[in-house]
Amino acid sequence: MKIMAFVGSPRKGSNTDILIDKVIEGARSSADVEVEKIYIYDADIKYCTGCGAHTILQGSKDCPLKDDMEGILKRMQEADGFIFGSPNHGRTISAGMTNFFSRMMPLLQMHVERDDAGNIVHAESRPLIKGKKAVIVVSQGDNVASSSALVLMILDANLRDFHLRKVGEVFSMFNLKRAQVKDKPDDLKTAFAAGVRLSTAR
Repeated sequence: MKIMAFVGSPRKGSNTDILIDKVIEGARSSADVEVEKIYIYDADIKYCTGCGAHTILQGSKDCPLKDDMEGILKRMQEADGFIFGSPNHGRTISAGMTNFFSRMMPLLQMHVERDDAGNIVHAESRPLIKGKKAVIVVSQGDNVASSSALVLMILDANLRDFHLRKVGEVFSMFNLKRAQVKDKPDDLKTAFAAGVRLSTAR
């Protein structure tokens, strides 16, 4: 099984990263798993310009930006499952994760039908990663759960857009200090269990 984990935090070895590692540990405990872990802030991923190459009006043209995303998107099509992790930054997902989802748009292949006059009569997106499994991971500093309501909603919405199947969710709060989640056995247990589901869910 191939899993790709995307760390949407600029802090290596801190809370989001630790929770993602625990999900990976859980996945490996139940199956033979190959994992590619990508630190979004370290990768060469240019900012989406909103050029519309993947919209209904333009169909599915190649992204004009040349960077690491071309290879990442190809490997995502070959993977079986994903882990998307983001800290709560200003009550939303991190800037890096926001841009990453925007750059995933080429995976939404647009199929457009036009009449003889060139008018669009039917259009639909056909996600190239449809049906693959996913786990989301969120860490926040606040001790109020509702502070991440938008974070979780955005992650869920993006999973739905790409027709991914969420099999686990990890949410940890009151992580004010770096790597504080190491001292939260319940949150680590939740992350481990999410990894088990990622590797075993049918």
